[in-house]
Amino acid sequence: MAQSGNFEQDYLDRSAATRDKRMKWWREARFGMFIHWGLYSQLARHEWVMHKERIPIPEYEQLAKTWKPTPDAPREWARLARKAGMKYMVLTTKHHEGYLLWDSKMSDYNAVKTAPGRDLVAEYVDACRAEGLKVGFYYSLMDWHHPDGMRCAGDEAARRRFVDYTYGCVEELMSNYGKVDILWYDVSRPLNSAHAWESYRINDMARRRQPHLLINNRAMIDEDFGTPEEHVTPEKLGRDWEACMTFNGSWGWQPCPQEDWLSVRDVLKMLRTCTAGAGNLLLNIGPKPDGSVPPEAVDRLTAVGKWLDKYGPAVYGKVDRVISLQNLPTGSWTRKGNKYYYWITRHPGKELAIGGLTSSLTSARLFGAGEKLPFEQVKDRLILRGLPKASPDRIAQVALLELQFRSMPSMDSGWGQATTISPYEQFMTRWHSPFVKKWQLSRLMPKDGDVSSAKPVSLSDPLDWRPIVADNQPEAFMNVHAVYGEQDGIAYLANRFAVEKAGTWTLHLGHDGGAKVFVDGRDVLTVPERRNPAAPGRSAVTVDLTEGEHEVAIAFDTHGGWGWGVIFVWEMPKSARPKGAQPWFPKAVNAAAT
Repeated sequence: MAQSGNFEQDYLDRSAATRDKRMKWWREARFGMFIHWGLYSQLARHEWVMHKERIPIPEYEQLAKTWKPTPDAPREWARLARKAGMKYMVLTTKHHEGYLLWDSKMSDYNAVKTAPGRDLVAEYVDACRAEGLKVGFYYSLMDWHHPDGMRCAGDEAARRRFVDYTYGCVEELMSNYGKVDILWYDVSRPLNSAHAWESYRINDMARRRQPHLLINNRAMIDEDFGTPEEHVTPEKLGRDWEACMTFNGSWGWQPCPQEDWLSVRDVLKMLRTCTAGAGNLLLNIGPKPDGSVPPEAVDRLTAVGKWLDKYGPAVYGKVDRVISLQNLPTGSWTRKGNKYYYWITRHPGKELAIGGLTSSLTSARLFGAGEKLPFEQVKDRLILRGLPKASPDRIAQVALLELQFRSMPSMDSGWGQATTISPYEQFMTRWHSPFVKKWQLSRLMPKDGDVSSAKPVSLSDPLDWRPIVADNQPEAFMNVHAVYGEQDGIAYLANRFAVEKAGTWTLHLGHDGGAKVFVDGRDVLTVPERRNPAAPGRSAVTVDLTEGEHEVAIAFDTHGGWGWGVIFVWEMPKSARPKGAQPWFPKAVNAAAT
């Protein structure tokens, strides 16, 4: 079905018009439970076990004959979620394995027609409602079981069948279970655009059936909120976001050493970061095959819930981004209106000193305590007194101070006032170029070992170069994974830059696969190991550049699908930084230039 630009824009306009109303509860919820549960749980070797071990479909299908979940297992999840202080849940109704947890007319490969013999999605929905939790459905667009799931990328008839199948599955989920609060897509491979998936048409159908529905950004439309995965990183100011995190490094059930499990303090740290960035935390539990929750998750979430029973008012509800305060060795900040909360993660004893504050404090107290704390504030230094010798929080040793200031506080680090709002913006200064968004991408080539063996290339080499444009993130991420998926090899990103003044430039590279950088054919940086997640400035090298044009080529190791992509920034030479004038930067000059 062709989708006109008018239809798409009309859909986006209608969604935007209702977004604030639809998002109100979600923006105040802060904390949700993710549940990855499917046939893969029986094998206990990661939710990607079918793909990673290349299990043939007929062999994998046998798992549907042996799965016997405990009746009403979702009741345990929902009770735990409520006890943990979570406000909503998201269940994998269909993961990449293609098995449907509901009673579907689209495929007999589902929980009702096979060994479970029950609609597991219906049980989950009932459990959520019994505990007063919002209902979220995860749905994987990628499908390893459906015959058209992979070949749809190169066969129009297969694409038509598979998109219709996807439409039918989503329509059932949106039609058969009453009110659904969240539609959480995942992995849009192998199709490479919202047009190919017909995402606008499918989402329009979903919203017509569920007018209050929230939809994430993984069907290749930005929609209501972003979804940083396995890192808690705020998106750009004004963009709603939710960090989805594993509890132990695996989404599906997989036994692991105790030290691999997040501690109570780890969970609270993530919650603090989400609260400071006005985002949410979606934390996964990965139930066992029978549906029982691993005791490690139960113990930790129960403790988190007890902590939130006391400190929840600082976490839930409308919060404001912390935009001008720095984290310190003793703790970190969150904000709600004119109240600032300092989370003391390393209790300093009876006195707490905070340096660099440029605003006057008017009152301070321990959260939940009535008495105000005495304090002394001189230029550049605040000293709070009267604290207990040890942390008053007996659960995780994370106590909160409630502070109020005469005006919006900011901090001077000693190198200038802090005005940053996210790690990406913290990285950038006026001496850093904008993130370079447009490159040329080569075909995928075989590798000999890791990326260290990659040879220099040029845009003049016949490597089937194609334009690649960074996705719509503030750090301009070149998503190589979206092009080559699970294939293993080396792909080159290349660009040409014109330099107006000679000098020693610093090249900053963010990458989650191994990378090797060539400038004018010279090997200037080799980082063979994966560094997940990709972050600005993860790797850096200085490069002497003469005036004129230069070519940069980045060899990137896709790591069999585990390497996703690259971020790139120039930092201009200190010797050439103009005073009071606008900085100048290398200008991209190739056919795909920014």
